[in-house]
Amino acid sequence: MKTIAICIGKGGQWKTSLTCNMAYLLKEKGYNVLVIDCDTQGNASLTFKADMNDATLYDCWVEERRPMDPMDCIQHTELGDIIVADSLLSNLNSMIMDPGSNLVFTSLKEKVFNKLQGYDYVLLDCPPDLTGSINKSVLASVDEALIPLVGDAYSIQGLANQYKLIQSLAHGETAINPDLKVNGFVVTNYTTNRNVKKNHYENAVAIAEKMGTKVYKQYIRACKDGELAIDNREAVVKSKPWCNSSIDYKAFVEEFLESEGK
Repeated sequence: MKTIAICIGKGGQWKTSLTCNMAYLLKEKGYNVLVIDCDTQGNASLTFKADMNDATLYDCWVEERRPMDPMDCIQHTELGDIIVADSLLSNLNSMIMDPGSNLVFTSLKEKVFNKLQGYDYVLLDCPPDLTGSINKSVLASVDEALIPLVGDAYSIQGLANQYKLIQSLAHGETAINPDLKVNGFVVTNYTTNRNVKKNHYENAVAIAEKMGTKVYKQYIRACKDGELAIDNREAVVKSKPWCNSSIDYKAFVEEFLESEGK
């Protein structure tokens, strides 16, 4: 089982869209996939049309008095399997810092990942806020990080901040997760008529080289159906399978699996 955080320190990068569409396409190829929604906004949970009043990530990870088995928190939906988000996760920072709490940054692996059974991939949709404990806790526990970015100046800055966080967790004497790897960068919301994109893509390649990773050759094109799917909280590969965004997501998943040796 491989755990992959979908993360970047900037909103509007198609992070949730990448998570949901990638999960659905992997499922359609026969892989057992679980999405864990770590973003308190719950956009992945809403895209999966999951019941937000059912058991949540909080119940199997943060709840200390009567924690649930994570297998009992999984909802099986038409898009696939998911553990939904919980607004209570916003309290995670103060709870980890509480000396009376058993929570530590690496507890996600112990309390959730180690109890999951039967999955090939676990994709974690992370919040864009790098200053809180959720991102740090996820990256302290996962095998890899997959980073989407639109490719504008703001997303490149968000990428630089993400790089600093990953460096602090994976390297040095105080490393929490020395085995953490960056799987790669995925350029999203790509519009071919923006000349500035070329410079930003080159900047992403330069940062990728510093991080010892790659930028996937397959970018995800923007199109009206893709943008509407995000607005309507849908997986575009299911609702509009032949639009440009869907075609690109399919090609990206093929490239991802090829890089996995599958």
